[in-house]
Amino acid sequence: MIKHHSGAGLAVAAIAGSLLTASLALAEQRNFTIPVEEKTVDIGAGLKYDAWTYGGTVPGPVLRVRQGDKVHIHLVNDMEIAHGIDIHAAAIAPSKHFAPIPGKTDLSYDFVANVPGVFAYHCSAPPMVTHIANGMYGMMIVDPKGGWSKAQEVTLEQGEFYGDPDKNGMVSGDSKRMMDERPDFVVFNGVIEQYADHPIQIKVGQPVRIFFVNIGPNRTSTFHVVGTVFTTVYRSGNPANAFHGVQSFEVGPGDGAVFEFTVHEAGDYPFLDHAIARAYKGAIGIFHALP
Repeated sequence: MIKHHSGAGLAVAAIAGSLLTASLALAEQRNFTIPVEEKTVDIGAGLKYDAWTYGGTVPGPVLRVRQGDKVHIHLVNDMEIAHGIDIHAAAIAPSKHFAPIPGKTDLSYDFVANVPGVFAYHCSAPPMVTHIANGMYGMMIVDPKGGWSKAQEVTLEQGEFYGDPDKNGMVSGDSKRMMDERPDFVVFNGVIEQYADHPIQIKVGQPVRIFFVNIGPNRTSTFHVVGTVFTTVYRSGNPANAFHGVQSFEVGPGDGAVFEFTVHEAGDYPFLDHAIARAYKGAIGIFHALP
């Protein structure tokens, strides 16, 4: 279980597509304890994957703080092999803080979340491509000091799995395909087509805000919602990096963005990586708009 501690009280509520979000108006210190676990996870389509995880899920928990907060990270590694955690929001010396730790060892570091945005985090142990592709990644949202305008919020993390399933539907990671950049499955929030089977409900006339990370580890995402034009896209999720009237937007491996849009008719609005082959590999879902 992920442990979150706050000196000023942390209000936690579920939001679509994420494990964790918080109301952070008052707090200044954010503490996160994250265990490393090996776990078999369901990746959809009747398939399973023997994953390396943060907290038992792929992706790991969404960590949410406010610009200017002090953040303490505590990683607990009970596995036999080395793992670490590189949080892209942390502007600190990697060699001192992100270096992987051997099995049965804890790692801790502190930083100030000075830059708002939506940031990837991932394992820092070599070969990094293997650790990320095996499931060790997640998202940190750093809300701007003034907060965001009111909207329905959704978190989406695009990732890749490499390998063929055996007769029992178990997928084992294929390191050669990882190095050759040939994913067999491309997913949102760790599961093949999960939001095609279970659409995300939104409301007509109400703004939607997507916090998006493409962890890769290899392929760029061209994110698109069919039937919409994004009113605003914020590169890296930073309000200072705003683009308006955007049909789709490229997010490289390890980068993020915030997408905002509003629909004006009821119906289904598919979202996908517009490198279309990846939609057929699992990177597709549906927003179902209700009146």
